Amino acid sequence: MGAEAFKAARDFLFAHRTDYKTAHTEFRWPQLTHFNYALDWFDAELARGATASQPALKIIGDGAATVTFAELSERSNRIANGLHVLGVKRGERILLMLGNVVPLWET
Repeated sequence: MGAEAFKAARDFLFAHRTDYKTAHTEFRWPQLTHFNYALDWFDAELARGATASQPALKIIGDGAATVTFAELSERSNRIANGLHVLGVKRGERILLMLGNVVPLWET
């Protein structure tokens, strides 16, 4: 399972965003065998017709921001290149702990 399972979980939470009890008691984390935000989510949105100038994500609350698909792609590539310089190879796993801020989604 991958992007479709993630999308179903996201859609469930979105549909129940005003019903905390249902969201809390009925939500189940998807069992993902493979999921890559850059390839399986953002690139898939572009393939479905989103344009580079469209917002890819909106952060609300503290640190509010809007980032386009083009900006997200450029920043993500910059981070990937930086990790490569540090010796991280494609397919290796790294742990990153950030709040709901733009750099979380760029990585």
